[in-house]
Amino acid sequence: MKLFRTADLLKDPTPVPEPERFTGAAFSSPVQGCPTSKATTALIRLDPGVRGHWHSHADGQVIHIVAGSGFVGRRGRDPLEVTGGDIVWIEPGEEHWHGASDAGLAQLAFSFGAITWLEPST
Repeated sequence: MKLFRTADLLKDPTPVPEPERFTGAAFSSPVQGCPTSKATTALIRLDPGVRGHWHSHADGQVIHIVAGSGFVGRRGRDPLEVTGGDIVWIEPGEEHWHGASDAGLAQLAFSFGAITWLEPST
């Protein structure tokens, strides 16, 4: 068992491993789990106004908004507005993006299966 404190994860984030997939500064603090699991967990912080590219997750994703506010875009639909405390389930294969409002965004992302990256979101 290991305890991860959100405040500690936010103190010393590292740039995301794929910065070209974001429109600006994005940071990641991995939350290590079982190395054989198909799941990955990380606290992702987006600077104000930053968006990720369109992408999907083979087995879905859960995001929990920890701080700030932002949007989760969905193909062919209006983006969902999200704020601290909100939880979003993204279906397997559903194309989407995550983005920060002018206040910035911190989200705990539980991702399942392979990620397929697509074009920039606009």
